[in-house]
Amino acid sequence: MFAHFKLIRLRFTMHTHRLLAAVSLMATLWLPSAAFAQMAGMQRQISVNGTAAVRVAPDEVLLTVGVDTRHADLQEATRDNSERMARALALIRRHGVAEKDMQLNHIQVEPDYNHERSRTVPVAYRVHKSVSLRLTQLNQFDTLLTSLYSVGVNQVSDIEYRSSQLRKHRDKARELATQAARDKADQLTTQLGVKRGQALSIHESGGSWGRMFQGNRNQQNAMQQAPSTAQNEDDGGFAAGQISVTATVDVVFAIE
Repeated sequence: MFAHFKLIRLRFTMHTHRLLAAVSLMATLWLPSAAFAQMAGMQRQISVNGTAAVRVAPDEVLLTVGVDTRHADLQEATRDNSERMARALALIRRHGVAEKDMQLNHIQVEPDYNHERSRTVPVAYRVHKSVSLRLTQLNQFDTLLTSLYSVGVNQVSDIEYRSSQLRKHRDKARELATQAARDKADQLTTQLGVKRGQALSIHESGGSWGRMFQGNRNQQNAMQQAPSTAQNEDDGGFAAGQISVTATVDVVFAIE
């Protein structure tokens, strides 16, 4: 009876192994088929980006001018600073800068220590005031800057040339960047023997504006450039005193 039981158990074990082998073979055959079906249902895509630069002549300049004074007496340092700043503001107004184009910044007062003498008693005080300006008459910029130094201004920073028509130029750069991305997609798909389909997604990934151009800028992608609004251009393709308004877009197209 025990031998009969072992025979039944052996037959059951062999049957189970054959069943598991069959299930494993079916899974092996089904998984690639499912993967191929999933891949066949996926839409073929191509991802490209485009960059555009619009060059324009600036019509305004932003800058910050400041007065920094130092004196052993705090009241004297403050008085000297206030007098210099008052002369600077009067000069700025005489150059036609409107009140709405001036912004007074906060005052800074710092004690100056000589740590070899004392770490608690200051040897002098530093007082700093500054004003941010928007100058729309660019032909007066050099004269104003020179005159400001003559009345006691001793710090000039954050000089930035900009265009008052920034929105218009950014829209144009964005339009050209999108065209550059489409042209790149057409070129790539044509070389591969397929056709570009409709756009599936578009994202603006970068851009810059309002800075003085300081050299040629190489782009490792499709780039469109709008005609310059200035009359004189240098050998590098950018006129002196121009600013560059740029835009970059990433687009995903379907492949037909």
